[in-house]
Amino acid sequence: MERYDGADLDPGHSILVIMNATEENFKHIFSKLEFITSMKVIEDAMKLYNIPAVFIERNFRSSRLSDYIARKYSQKMVSLMSPSSYDEEYIRQFGELAIPPGLSIGSEDIFSDNTVRNMIEGSGKTTVVLAGFYTESDIYISAIESLLHDYYTFVISDATSTISERTYFEALDLLSQHVEVIDSRDLIRYWSVG
Repeated sequence: MERYDGADLDPGHSILVIMNATEENFKHIFSKLEFITSMKVIEDAMKLYNIPAVFIERNFRSSRLSDYIARKYSQKMVSLMSPSSYDEEYIRQFGELAIPPGLSIGSEDIFSDNTVRNMIEGSGKTTVVLAGFYTESDIYISAIESLLHDYYTFVISDATSTISERTYFEALDLLSQHVEVIDSRDLIRYWSVG
């Protein structure tokens, strides 16, 4: 069994959960090149070890707080990075990744959705490896919930992103106090991919 700081990182014991990896969300993140590069490593690992993956897209749920949630989301979008001359090429490369449409869920917590929870539990895996968008909300909440559901939990730092660099690093710092935060170089070393 591959161990990383005492946690099980064996690819045979792992399931990947990739959140909100849509082209529209990708357009808003600040670390486009890093995401593309790390997802290529993840794709290689999935093929080499036949690692199951669950692709998820969170949609806003209808609730008594819908207007409030939409307003908070709009406020977050104020922090968007300025467009780059490289964006068009990055979007083209993102389109070449093997990312299927995600299962639609109504919460940032992957375990709140019965279908997703059953897929993870039914896989028989002991480790959840998270990637995707948004580091400070969906990735953060799902990582903590994964740990609370008794899974070793890894967040691949360069395979996750958000709209603000500052928010991204703050979220990773908080996550590292609870779960394992690694990058694709660690996957290359531990899983012999890339």
